[in-house]
Amino acid sequence: MMSAPLEVAHPTVSSPYGKPVSGIKMEPKLRIHEVAPRDGLQNESVILPTSAKLALLQALVESKPASIEVTSFMRPDKVPQLADADQLVAELWQQAWAVQARREGMAFAGLVANERGLERLLASGLDTLSLLVSASDSHSRANVGMEVDQALKLNLDLLATAKREGLQVRAYVSMAFGCPIEGPVEMSRVMELVTAFQAAEADVVLLADTLGVAKPNQVSELGRAAMEWLPVERLGLHMHDTYGRALENCRQALAMGWHHFDSAAGGLGGCPFAPGAAGNLATELWLADLERNGQAHGMDKTALLRGVARLREAAPGWSSRSPKSDAD
Repeated sequence: MMSAPLEVAHPTVSSPYGKPVSGIKMEPKLRIHEVAPRDGLQNESVILPTSAKLALLQALVESKPASIEVTSFMRPDKVPQLADADQLVAELWQQAWAVQARREGMAFAGLVANERGLERLLASGLDTLSLLVSASDSHSRANVGMEVDQALKLNLDLLATAKREGLQVRAYVSMAFGCPIEGPVEMSRVMELVTAFQAAEADVVLLADTLGVAKPNQVSELGRAAMEWLPVERLGLHMHDTYGRALENCRQALAMGWHHFDSAAGGLGGCPFAPGAAGNLATELWLADLERNGQAHGMDKTALLRGVARLREAAPGWSSRSPKSDAD
């Protein structure tokens, strides 16, 4: 049995963006968001053709995650691996398996970073917007060319437009546990972004450890602060496995009752603007861990492994990244 969120006292984090929540308990419901087609492929040296991406998407859709991140709508010169975003999504909706999955409730997401990207996403027919703001000014400048405050304002505008258009919104606080340039990130900075997304009514707010430096005690501390502002069914984690702690970190959030977890088939991933970041938590490892602990996940692991096999066929030079040690 999974434990309910613990009743503990926290110092209240003041915020100009909204009011905290209290006394909200819900039966946990695990929802896995598959990010290999976007966060996974964006950092690979091999650029897959659209046909190979569709084959990967089919296997991953058949594995039945709650949602799947299809692509990002970025400038092709910035993310050439995903330059075919518009074509890919247009062809996606010609596939009977994709249409059927949507009818059955699977959500299909795309990442954007500016107004033009949102226009493209709205035209594509995807139903979920993913957006992110870094908690580090240095990373934010490297990633989107803006200070955190500027990036937050832009993304809150994107979020508001998406909500008006009827989209679901996944809002990420990137570098929540540490920055490759600045090092540790202040909790107050992270919570400023969490509360801003809460007030703007993002459907899910996720703490992202793109660098892969988080430890379970940090997940607990930062996670419980976030739980002052949002109920657990609107909170999630995006963990990279640089130091082999992604599973432990997700277990910690799961024990607190959190619902949403990102992972990538084959452990694909990384960030072009976060030197040293390794791949995401591998979806197949996450499912195996859940099964060992008696936790239902509702996914088809056989179909998932077909997706991993298709990755290896399409990109023979690709291999999962091994975690580092803390001394590296």
